Amino acid sequence: MKTHSPTHYSSSASSQPITNGAGLAVLSTTQSDGMAILAMELTPDNDGWYQLLPAGNFRAIDGRPLDVAAGHWHLGAEAAAGLIALAQSATNDLVIDYEHQTLNADKNGQPAPAAGWFRDMQWRDGSGLWIKPRWTARAKQFVNDGEYRYLSAVFPYDTTTGQPLRLHSAALTNRPGIDGMQPLASLTANHTLNQEKSMNELLKKLLAQLGIEFDPATAALTEQQETEALAALKALADKAGTVDTLATQVAALKAQDGGQPDPRKYVPITVVTDLQAQLAVLTAESKTGQLDQLIQSAKDDGRLIPSMEEWARELGQKDMAALSAFLDKASPIAALKQQQTTTTTTTREDPDNPLAALSAQELDVCRETGVSPEAYLKTKKGQ
Repeated sequence: MKTHSPTHYSSSASSQPITNGAGLAVLSTTQSDGMAILAMELTPDNDGWYQLLPAGNFRAIDGRPLDVAAGHWHLGAEAAAGLIALAQSATNDLVIDYEHQTLNADKNGQPAPAAGWFRDMQWRDGSGLWIKPRWTARAKQFVNDGEYRYLSAVFPYDTTTGQPLRLHSAALTNRPGIDGMQPLASLTANHTLNQEKSMNELLKKLLAQLGIEFDPATAALTEQQETEALAALKALADKAGTVDTLATQVAALKAQDGGQPDPRKYVPITVVTDLQAQLAVLTAESKTGQLDQLIQSAKDDGRLIPSMEEWARELGQKDMAALSAFLDKASPIAALKQQQTTTTTTTREDPDNPLAALSAQELDVCRETGVSPEAYLKTKKGQ
């Protein structure tokens, strides 16, 4: 394999020859010993990948390479696989600097800060070798402000085939070596594009979780879908708020006195149960006392005859209000009242007037009940 003698193609038109080792080529618009520098406009794709070298035959704008018989460099899938394998097997990442200062630092004594680093590479049929740099904050700012637009590759090549042998480094520059390569676009704009794309995918997944059917071919939601999505999100937020509130309250209770509730604010359930049982007993006793009092009062004033007491008690136990209503409408029987409240005075029987043995109250009972005094007296004597 025949390699190129040390030749340098610098990004500066007035650069002096710099020897950096046999066979190392850097691609740019000018040439000096040891290197060939080839700068190209770059536009990252949506995933942050940048085109570093084109596929197939390519040459610099000024007609280089002049030392390759075919008059051009050539990069195919097989050669690209070799470049990728060499880079990924190395211990250190490959550097991207500014204006190839890494190559010129020994000569001019100036620092060579990195603009980024790369190791990840991939071959894309039809477009070439792509890299995924990790840019520094300063480099991002330069690109966003338009101060740098091109990415320049440095590589040794075989002068017989024009095939790149390995990658040495890359640099940000403003002197393109190949016409038609993709330009370096604003990193901020590209990041926004990536973010929007990711957000679109995330939005679709969120809508699916909310039960909103989204047509992948449609770029926007319908008004109804927007309303449904917002309503579903609000319902979730309300539910989450309730859960958070309950969790806070539970945590507060647990934190009190080592997790024990404050006895001044809370009563054990067993105590409440006992109180309920006692209250039921007292209520029953009170109801019974009221019933007894109501029945006795009705008997005393003649509204209730003795034979109706059992019926009145059963009714009162089931419906006190119904019994009270009945007794309120009942008319007192004076004779019954007198029987309950007056003690019968026993008088001596008068032979001439047997009815004289009846008291005035007993005679009133006879009149009220329609029983003749004679029958009443006979019944009384029989008793």
